[in-house]
Amino acid sequence: MKCKYVLVATVLTAVAGLAQAGALTTLILDDFDADPNDDAGGPGVYSSTMFSDPFNQGGVFNLDTGFDSGSDIGAVFFNSGIGAEQGASISYSNNGAGLNLDGIGLGIQGFDIDFLLSDQAFVANIVLTTFDAGGAAVGDARWAVLVSAGASTAHWSFADFIIVNGDFDASNIDDITINFNLPDNPTASLDFVATEFRASVAVPTPGTLAMLGLGGLVATRRRR
Repeated sequence: MKCKYVLVATVLTAVAGLAQAGALTTLILDDFDADPNDDAGGPGVYSSTMFSDPFNQGGVFNLDTGFDSGSDIGAVFFNSGIGAEQGASISYSNNGAGLNLDGIGLGIQGFDIDFLLSDQAFVANIVLTTFDAGGAAVGDARWAVLVSAGASTAHWSFADFIIVNGDFDASNIDDITINFNLPDNPTASLDFVATEFRASVAVPTPGTLAMLGLGGLVATRRRR
């Protein structure tokens, strides 16, 4: 089940013809371990907000790089106390310098997050932001999905993203932010464990892509 984050927005039509080849490959953007080479432009910036905490239970949102799930090392933990409504975010922006990620050239098809478990369903979105030459945000596109309870993989199709603000450029994505448990309809007493964040991309043709020096993240760089 998917839900739009806003009711009025311009559809991001530029991605409709992304796939130039039938095969897809996976880019691990962050598997939440201690190896910085697979982070999307450097380690993510973690933050959380308590919307409501009627019983003063508090909440936790943290990274455990040594957690062993049995098939993967590293995880993100979200634990809200009884009755607490908490939101959280992870942002990747190459330490504020901008990712310069060419979503069109890469042929990005979507984003996926693996959840080892979630005790309840909740809504999460991904916000893609373009910076100007001075590093200020000038536009963004976003999409929200309903994350299922239990073990699941949440999927955001790139073609579904809608432009919400300003001059978003899908060929120049400078910040990727994941927002968990959105404030307009938060799930109370929510607990989850996430183990990997990745993108699926169309297999590139030779000579069309350049390597970013950011681990396995492949992207074309634009001169600002």
